[in-house]
Amino acid sequence: MLNLDPAMKNLLIETVGGSLVADQVEALGQMLIPDLNIHDLSGKRRNFTLSPRMAAQVLIEHLTERKQMSEYIKLLVEMDEEIILGKEIRIEGLEYFLQQLTETGLIYDSKKRKVVTLKEDLSKRPDWGSLKNGRNYDVTVASMDIVGSSELVKKFGRKTMEKFYSYFWSTLGERMTAYDGRIWSWAGDGGILAFTFKNHKVRAARFAIEMQRVMPLINAHSRNPIDESVAIRIGMHSGKVAFMADTGKMISDVINLAAHLEKRGTQPGFVSITEIIWKFLPPKLQEMFDPVGDFEGLLHLSSPNRLDII
Repeated sequence: MLNLDPAMKNLLIETVGGSLVADQVEALGQMLIPDLNIHDLSGKRRNFTLSPRMAAQVLIEHLTERKQMSEYIKLLVEMDEEIILGKEIRIEGLEYFLQQLTETGLIYDSKKRKVVTLKEDLSKRPDWGSLKNGRNYDVTVASMDIVGSSELVKKFGRKTMEKFYSYFWSTLGERMTAYDGRIWSWAGDGGILAFTFKNHKVRAARFAIEMQRVMPLINAHSRNPIDESVAIRIGMHSGKVAFMADTGKMISDVINLAAHLEKRGTQPGFVSITEIIWKFLPPKLQEMFDPVGDFEGLLHLSSPNRLDII
């Protein structure tokens, strides 16, 4: 039996009510309760126009009483992008609801087709436990590269550099978890990182600046086996990306531009972002980036490795 806490129940009401009209809310509920009538449940007259949010609230409260919330979540997941009353529905924010559900210790298992107790560490899952294969999502992508890695391998040897990479990787993982990011691909000296859901542009920018800030600490740490300072470059862009479970095979203009910006438009020790990201940042964070110029048709801004971080 699934009991949502008040915050999660309200989030589900807002998600359903913000995506469907009242008739669709009722039609969806009737797939679980054939004789369901939202007006009767609401106590309103038949000629009273129910708002989508009110219809969603009445239905969800009723399903909670009937202990059918787990069945309803399953229905939402499986009917998303299906036809109801002659119109395809798209439940905006459903993935965010499912991601927030994981914060309560529960997850919708698509293989078992039901809500189950969370038993894994979702910080390693590139889909956050909720993204659907083949669907477009608003994502901020960061391309990160360890500068001059080939020369470092030649100078210090592969085994020594593998020790450095291991320590760097553990620090990167800690910072990614703190900002709810995911590593979508990594090949030794660099890779593609992703951020989605609410405030993803801000979280991504803060993460990137913080990674530059901690590089001197990584270089000075006793676990670092080399006596040379290592620098990283980070290029970031934001936009719609079609998610694939095999993230290393994703083809996206957003990912490509972030990678090009990192390789061709970013100095060692700097973070480069496009204006698409910059305009969503709070003023104090915006001030940390200076305009550089046009890059592949987009305004490009850059921030150096600074220690006066907010």
